[in-house]
Amino acid sequence: MSGEQQPIREHRAWLVRAGSNGERENRALGEGLAIIGWHEMGDLSQYRDWSDLINAVRSTYPNQSRAVVGNWAGQLQKFDTEIAIGDLVVMRLKTRPGCVAIGRVSGPYEFRADASEDFRQVRRVDWLRTDVPWESIRSDLRASLGSLLTVCELARHNAVERITRLAEGDKDPGFAEDEEVTSSTELLEDAADRDLRSPRELTIRSLLEHWGAERRTAGVVSAIKADLAGKGLTTRPPFTEGELSSTVAIIPLGTEPNGTTVPTDQAREVEDVTEPVPVTRRLNNLPAKLQYVSSTDDLTRAITIMVRNNFSQVAVIDDNGAYHGAVTWESIGKAHVATDRPTLTDAIVRAPVVDHDALLLDQIRTIYDNGFVFVYAPDRQRVTGILTASDLTEQSGTLARPFILVEEAENRLRRALEPFFFDHIKPKLPPHMRKRVTSIADLTFGNYVTWLTDKSHWAMVGWRLDHGQFIDLLETVRRARNDLMHFSPDPLSSDKEAAINGLLELLRTVDPQP
Repeated sequence: MSGEQQPIREHRAWLVRAGSNGERENRALGEGLAIIGWHEMGDLSQYRDWSDLINAVRSTYPNQSRAVVGNWAGQLQKFDTEIAIGDLVVMRLKTRPGCVAIGRVSGPYEFRADASEDFRQVRRVDWLRTDVPWESIRSDLRASLGSLLTVCELARHNAVERITRLAEGDKDPGFAEDEEVTSSTELLEDAADRDLRSPRELTIRSLLEHWGAERRTAGVVSAIKADLAGKGLTTRPPFTEGELSSTVAIIPLGTEPNGTTVPTDQAREVEDVTEPVPVTRRLNNLPAKLQYVSSTDDLTRAITIMVRNNFSQVAVIDDNGAYHGAVTWESIGKAHVATDRPTLTDAIVRAPVVDHDALLLDQIRTIYDNGFVFVYAPDRQRVTGILTASDLTEQSGTLARPFILVEEAENRLRRALEPFFFDHIKPKLPPHMRKRVTSIADLTFGNYVTWLTDKSHWAMVGWRLDHGQFIDLLETVRRARNDLMHFSPDPLSSDKEAAINGLLELLRTVDPQP
């Protein structure tokens, strides 16, 4: 990979750590090098492309999860091919607490086969300063330097320019817009500083709020994954699965083979931050809490649970996790026909069980044919969830209802404003929109907000409603409509649902026609 031609580009800045305890620092500074681990990979230049590299990482470290493999391959590719001569390198010093070293890359990637194991992967570096005080660096750049990754790019907030100034002996000028550290940055910095035994825990809803979001749209998920990956972090369980009220822990993903890594037995339970953002609904996005009876219980207990909770079925699972099947009203009826005194065992029948990340659309026929499916946990050994036909119907209604209500509100707005379109609305549009907007149906929701905000236009419509409240409601619904246009497994917030219902109620009041 090292021999690939690279286009001329501006210099970039990189964090290259010298081991979790600074074990490579002295040699790096003394010999003018940036050094990383992964000696088991051999010479990185032998791998022709990304596919070749990631397959090699997978075969070299077969016990590591897909998430860790992708993470390590990404760091190795950066060190081998993305870092260029002339780029800046920053190394936070562990042997000199409170100091940072800054250098400039002066040579291509090298593999030194005759060196000690943890000193074979190197880049030559001219160290410009080895005494930059940690406190002289502004908090947002310090947050980036707190990454748990061995190799990561420093690109946020004019990092290259600021690191250059620090290397020249100047103070960190900070970010031009003087932007404060965001709550997401502070969250990740706190999580990175914690021990794996006491990780930062929070609900998925709270996690989203740190990024200013309410729902897991593709853009939000992509941004959170990128920020987690940049810090060498992930979540357990995946924040893309389960309900918003579920709790996740932010934990280290993996630094190097001898560093902090997610235990293999927990690998399936963490978020793969290198994986593309899903755009298809899966079973793990739907509520699937499970009640069950043990195979040693009597049939009366199963019947009582089913009647009490209005269940059509109940799982049979022992305390050790062994899954036996299900008891349904149909199987109970057949058991009573077959024997005078049926036991629980007589009423157990086989029942479908699917993976927690199975595609929802692929399971709809099975769910409706059987009335339910049981759902495996992420370890694919324990049955911990259930999805019934009634759940599916309820979810479909929950997802479809806001679309239907917003569509009705939009149609009512069009009908009310259509008489004003040619004489009063179209002439007020920006010049670039006038040619393509030929009817009221071509207007966006934002156009309605803009036009009705003008009090003279509001007076034309003649609605006996408070202007300020109506515009606030209209703007909230506009944002909710934008949310609905982006895929997300999560329902709208209750505030936005209330705004949609409120706007529609007002529009139905001023125009009672169906």
